[in-house]
Amino acid sequence: MTGVAPAPSPASSPAPWADAVLAAAALAVDPAGLGGAVLRSPPSPLRDQWLKLLCQGQPADAPWRRVPLHVTDGRLFGGLDLAATLRAGKPLAERGLLAECDGGLLILASAERLSAATAARLTATLDRGMVAVERDGTTARHRTRFGIVALDEGLDDSEAVPPALADRLALHIDLNGLRRGDSPQSVFAPEEIARARRRLRDVKASESDVELLCSVALALGTGSLRAEALALGFARIHAALHGRPAVARPDCEARGPPGAGTAGEPSAVTR
Repeated sequence: MTGVAPAPSPASSPAPWADAVLAAAALAVDPAGLGGAVLRSPPSPLRDQWLKLLCQGQPADAPWRRVPLHVTDGRLFGGLDLAATLRAGKPLAERGLLAECDGGLLILASAERLSAATAARLTATLDRGMVAVERDGTTARHRTRFGIVALDEGLDDSEAVPPALADRLALHIDLNGLRRGDSPQSVFAPEEIARARRRLRDVKASESDVELLCSVALALGTGSLRAEALALGFARIHAALHGRPAVARPDCEARGPPGAGTAGEPSAVTR
């Protein structure tokens, strides 16, 4: 489960890779609604496989932008378009990667090394649904809604995605120590994800569903109100993926499909 779910013990989690696969399907349904994911793993075939599953679930025209660690502020947020400025004889702004990935996903490399200043500007963009460009004599506003996959390659707990950014990303996935085994590549075909995307806006949630998620958050001592909202968003997506018109208890308790994955390993999805 995402949002406020506790990580199960190794003995109680039969489907760790399936958890991660379910997370990829959910994120593909509504990247902006879930904010995104923290994907903790060094570069590996397993990480590549997860990213491939996520990409396959996206609409064909959805933008997918990879951001290297040392990207410039101008390329990320937008800045002066020198060629256009010279042609026009006046300062003109260029669209940065954040504006370009509207409706899609931004993949942050080495997110554990992201500066506090860049993280703050990213969180502001997520919160406002807009990127503001005010530099080099140019001013521009671009509406943009997207999800972020923060690739966390930290070696220990001292290296982690900045908390302010991680707090806005619903899915926290740890692939360290996991293996794909005989798990299916995906439990949802791209067309099933597309149908879930279309029906999501009509999925209802009752007050009891909200109360259940809030009570779990309270019991776990979750310090952010965003956790409840993100967990509810995940529950609605889970219901949409399973063709339900309203959130049911299995959607609030969702972790991964039974019978898939490798027994004896910890859950991949925590929060």
